[in-house]
Amino acid sequence: MIVQGGVYLVNFAKAYHSEFGKVRPAVVIQDNFLNRSLDQAAFKGVVVIPLTTQLSGGDYRYFVSARDKLSSDSEAVANWVCTLDLARFDLQTGLLTQLSSAELGALMMVFSRTFTVR
Repeated sequence: MIVQGGVYLVNFAKAYHSEFGKVRPAVVIQDNFLNRSLDQAAFKGVVVIPLTTQLSGGDYRYFVSARDKLSSDSEAVANWVCTLDLARFDLQTGLLTQLSSAELGALMMVFSRTFTVR
């Protein structure tokens, strides 16, 4: 089972214009209640935020340090939240790393900026 705050390799397929492409790490932000029910669901969508090793900072990025099986320092690009089918996940490689509760909370604060009315 995939878990919220887990970083997994995900196949984003071929990039289209400025979209993310290729197989890359992504953080699962979907709630574990939904993650537990994916086996029974007709639509196996998982909400993720992709990671990039092109570090640039900014209001919509959250730094994730290299650790465990995540080999490079990365940034979660919170303004590119995606819903992808579970079949796109490399479950054989499994969990690359797990964000702590504090890290996940901080990432969600960054993510919430994408929906703030200014």
